[in-house]
Amino acid sequence: MLSINKQRLRYWLHVGTLLAMAALLSIQTSALAINSEPYFKTLQKRLIQDGFDKGRIKELYGKPQVYFEKTSVSRFIMHREATLNYDQFSSPASIRKARQYMQKHQSILASTTQSYGVDKEIITAIILVESQLGNFLGGPLTVNMLSTMASLYDSNVRAMFWNETLKSQKLSMKRYEKWARKKSNWAYSELKAFLKYTAKENIDPVTVYGSYAGALGIAQFMPSSILAYAKDGDNDGQIDLFNHADAITSIASYLKHFGWHTGIDKKGAKKVIYRYNNSDYYVDAVLKVSALLKG
Repeated sequence: MLSINKQRLRYWLHVGTLLAMAALLSIQTSALAINSEPYFKTLQKRLIQDGFDKGRIKELYGKPQVYFEKTSVSRFIMHREATLNYDQFSSPASIRKARQYMQKHQSILASTTQSYGVDKEIITAIILVESQLGNFLGGPLTVNMLSTMASLYDSNVRAMFWNETLKSQKLSMKRYEKWARKKSNWAYSELKAFLKYTAKENIDPVTVYGSYAGALGIAQFMPSSILAYAKDGDNDGQIDLFNHADAITSIASYLKHFGWHTGIDKKGAKKVIYRYNNSDYYVDAVLKVSALLKG
């Protein structure tokens, strides 16, 4: 009897701990949302002026999950491409997993290669580098990242962000201002595309997670690229970049649009892949992985 009572006690203590943690997380999230109100006022007005439904915008930015993403945007500002370890993708273990991926999805890869003329090895290499074959999809909410960067269009918001977060970091005010002005316009366009995409596909924006740059899904497409090039690979009536068939077909669609064709030479391949990700390190990694998969 004593043993049973101890087990019950441990059980209820465990339940109580979980409930307390959930309550604390809810309070913290709500606090972040409330503290974010000054940041998103101008952004909301701008979206409404550009034709988005006022009720929908107010509802979205009133949700506790939507807040000014200080930490992730700070990391994005300080990001350096050369620090990424692209060699990890050409390791024996990574190539083995990529080959297993090709085997698992051989049907959609084969039909996509036939329809678009894009090598299955290139598609697989991109998925490996972008999301580790669809196994690394976590990150901040896409709506939070894009909204945060887009809100920096407002000089008052830029000043608040600088004083509260960035002033103490190894970053000059001049460099920050240049980055913020450039990225805010880009992020605003991507935010509009994201809201259009989620509305079209009937997706709740607060359920979509992505990278700190706002890319999402297995293929890590930016929202504007989803609207322009994404395809419904499994013909289920919805474009879902978290679905492997849709991701595979969308990558092929994108590459073909920018010039990929059967028998493309290395120079041409580099040029097209660079359009996917403007990084020489990235291009070299994708081509290296593709060559190893063919070997």
